[in-house]
Amino acid sequence: MKITSARIYLIESGGIRPVILELTTDEGIVGLGEACIAYGIGGTASAGMLKDIIERYMMGGIDPFRIEALWTEIYDHGFWAKGGGPIVYAAMSAIEQAMLDLKARSLNIPVYELLGGRVHDSLRTYCNGWYFGCTQDSQLPHAATKAVTDGYDALKFYPFVSILPEGRLRHPSFRAASDRSVVKRAVRTVSEIRRAVGPDVEIMLDLSAGLTTDDTIRFCREVEDLDITYVEEPAVPGDVGALVKIAQNISQRIAVGERVYSRYGFRDILESRAVDILQPDIGNTGGLLEARKIAAMAEAYSMKVQPHICASALSTAVGMHFSASIPNFYIQEHFPYWARIPGHVDVLENPIEASVKGGVIPVSDAAGFGVQLRRTALDNSIFGEYALS
Repeated sequence: MKITSARIYLIESGGIRPVILELTTDEGIVGLGEACIAYGIGGTASAGMLKDIIERYMMGGIDPFRIEALWTEIYDHGFWAKGGGPIVYAAMSAIEQAMLDLKARSLNIPVYELLGGRVHDSLRTYCNGWYFGCTQDSQLPHAATKAVTDGYDALKFYPFVSILPEGRLRHPSFRAASDRSVVKRAVRTVSEIRRAVGPDVEIMLDLSAGLTTDDTIRFCREVEDLDITYVEEPAVPGDVGALVKIAQNISQRIAVGERVYSRYGFRDILESRAVDILQPDIGNTGGLLEARKIAAMAEAYSMKVQPHICASALSTAVGMHFSASIPNFYIQEHFPYWARIPGHVDVLENPIEASVKGGVIPVSDAAGFGVQLRRTALDNSIFGEYALS
C-alpha cells in the first residue's frame, strides 16, 4: 500500500483557521490529520509547511506504515524541526496523524490500538467556550451556570481577558505591566463565577502568560480561597525560571504544554519539577506518537497529562484516542458550544461531539479516528492538492 495523493484544507471558522490534511492510498483508504495552529496567526504558514514537506518527503509512493521513519527523516533533514516551533511541528503532526489513521483503517482497528490499546472506556471533559456570546463581565456567572446545567462539572476560563463588543476575547497587552486594574477585575470576576456555580464545580484558569511574574503570583494568592483546580500557562512558554519562581510562591497546581513542541521541548520542564499537569497539543507538538512519548515521560515524573484541544472537531476525535490510551490521563478539553460556528463540527460527517453526554466522552471503537470529512462543507477550503505516486 502506498500514499498516492494529498489534499490540504485551510478552513475559515469564526475567527480560527483549522488546517486539515487528507491522505489517500492506492487502495482508496483515506486518512486524516490536523495541523493545530487554528487560533492566533499561522494557519496559512502551517498549510504552506505541509505543502513543502509533502513535496520534498512524500513523493514516489510512501508506505503509510513507516510512520517513525518518515517523522525522523523530516526531523533530521528538514533543518527547522531541531529547535523548531509550531509551524514545522504542526505540519509534522498532521502528516503523522493521517498516516496513523491510514494504518489503523487498513487494519480495521481504532487508532488507540496502535498506541498500546485502550486504558479508559470513557473520558471526563472540562468545558471551554461556555462564555461564548457574553459581551460583558456581568453575563459570565449566568453563562457558567448554564454550562453546569448542561452537565459539565469542570469549567475553564481566561480571567485576564477583555470581552470585545462582538463577544470575542482579547488578552492583555504589554503583560499589563502598568495596569493595576487587571488583577482586581480578574479576582472579582472569578469570585462571581465561583459564587454562581457553587463549591462542587471545578474551575481551571488559563492565564495565557498574560501578566508579569510578580502580578501572576499576586493574582494566584488572591484567589487561593476559591479552590482553583489549576492555573494554566502562568509564564511565557520556555521560561522555566519563571515557572519555578511561580511554583514556589503559589498554592495552585500548574499546567503547561500547548506552546511546547516535541519531547525535546518538554524535557527541561519535567526536570524543573515546577509543573503538575502536561498539556501537549497533539496537532502541534509532533503528533500522536510524539504526544504518547511525552505522556510516558510525564508518567516517569508522576505527572498527569491532558491534551490541549483547540481546532476543528477532528482534533477532538484525535484527542479521544490519545486520552484513551494513556494511564496518566487527567481530563480532556472540550468545546461543546462550537457547533454554532461554521467550519468546526460541520467539517465532519460524524463528529464525536454528538456523543458527549454529561460532560463525558464515550470512547469509540470505530476504525481509525472513527470520523470522515463532510466534503460539501469543505469545497471552498481547498488549499492544495498533490499527486504523490
